[in-house]
Amino acid sequence: MSKKFPQKIQQAVKRGDVIPYEKVLRGYSREDRAEIAEKARYLKAAMELRKVRKQLHLSQEELAKKMVVKREFISRIESGRQNVTLDTLYRIAEVTGKEFRLSFR
Repeated sequence: MSKKFPQKIQQAVKRGDVIPYEKVLRGYSREDRAEIAEKARYLKAAMELRKVRKQLHLSQEELAKKMVVKREFISRIESGRQNVTLDTLYRIAEVTGKEFRLSFR
């Protein structure tokens, strides 16, 4: 198993309490793995948005009002069901007083 996981997780895997995601993914077809990876990208953005919103003690409704969008739009973003454009990310940063940075690694 990869050393990138904390020791507690490595021990849980050894005991059989947790299955490494690599092993789980091996059970899916190449196409399914690609679809899972694509959805994971949106979920990462969703988790970051939710984290920022919660840090600022904003409800979805309050953030939506600041952005002049419907609360359902924020809900879809936070659930990973909404494709987020760069424009939307910059608008979120603007209304929350945060800086949006894009980087390639």
